[in-house]
Amino acid sequence: MPIFTFRPVFGPVLAGVVAVLCVAACVGLVLADDIENLVRTVPLLLFFSAAAGALFWQPHIVIEEAGITVVNVFRTYFVPWPHVERIDTRYTLTLFTAKRRIPVWAAPSPGIRGAIAIERSDVRNLGDSAYGAGQSVRPGDSVGTASGQVAFVLRQRWEALRDAGALDSAVVDPDALRVSTHRVTIAVLAGLLAAAMLGLVL
Repeated sequence: MPIFTFRPVFGPVLAGVVAVLCVAACVGLVLADDIENLVRTVPLLLFFSAAAGALFWQPHIVIEEAGITVVNVFRTYFVPWPHVERIDTRYTLTLFTAKRRIPVWAAPSPGIRGAIAIERSDVRNLGDSAYGAGQSVRPGDSVGTASGQVAFVLRQRWEALRDAGALDSAVVDPDALRVSTHRVTIAVLAGLLAAAMLGLVL
């Protein structure tokens, strides 16, 4: 089973654009010799840059033989295949387990405009677990969307394991599903936000 990694293309680009704009603002204040405003606004600009990195660069999903790693803004989840009970794309790609609902920030479902642009060919041959009553399917399952692309790969592999009996015979170890909190990310964002607020007040 080859490793599949998905990170939306626009994420790193948007994070890079925000970082460049923040640097440009600092350079502009330096060239204007406005050191007082530079000192006051640097923490705020750093916060915007760090927040953009956390929101748009960091989230991704890795699908491999042992399971699925979901990296969101504040938490990372490792979900072994036997824990996956359902894959949904109602608002964003979401993994359902017996005790958890794990959203995948890297794969949001399309909005109204995106849903209108979906063609019939985008929702064909998605795998039996993608279809509801009357062969209905969600817009987020379209392979032309971020959520649909990842859901298609997930369902292909999950259904193959299911049909091979690998999930039925597997013993579900509750401790195998691991969750880790991004404490450094939270601390950095909180510290920069506090410094930014202080700089604006003083």
